[in-house]
Amino acid sequence: MNERDLVKVSLIFSLIGILSLFYLTYNIETEIYDISSLNKDNLEKTVRIKGIVESYAETPGLYLITLKDDTGKITVVVFKDEELQLQKDMTLEVTGDLVEYKDGLEIISKQIVS
Repeated sequence: MNERDLVKVSLIFSLIGILSLFYLTYNIETEIYDISSLNKDNLEKTVRIKGIVESYAETPGLYLITLKDDTGKITVVVFKDEELQLQKDMTLEVTGDLVEYKDGLEIISKQIVS
């Protein structure tokens, strides 16, 4: 094989690899956890939960949402990038990072789906 052929083959495989990564990134979903199954082993990991809004509070920079499911409850912190239309007893699916705050667990939200 000459040098031009090697460059062409290298470019083709590079493009295939990049396209494969894009495909996997958009099609891999985080599993849904029960709230009670979240513990310190999951700290700093991205988790996804589904629950009902038990209460919420709005501050100038963020929302604090208490979500509950059949197994427990947890606080979700949402930084205000845009206004959320929250209502008590609405169902939300939250994806975010699990962190420890004041000896308790919270989720720093990355994505919310109602």
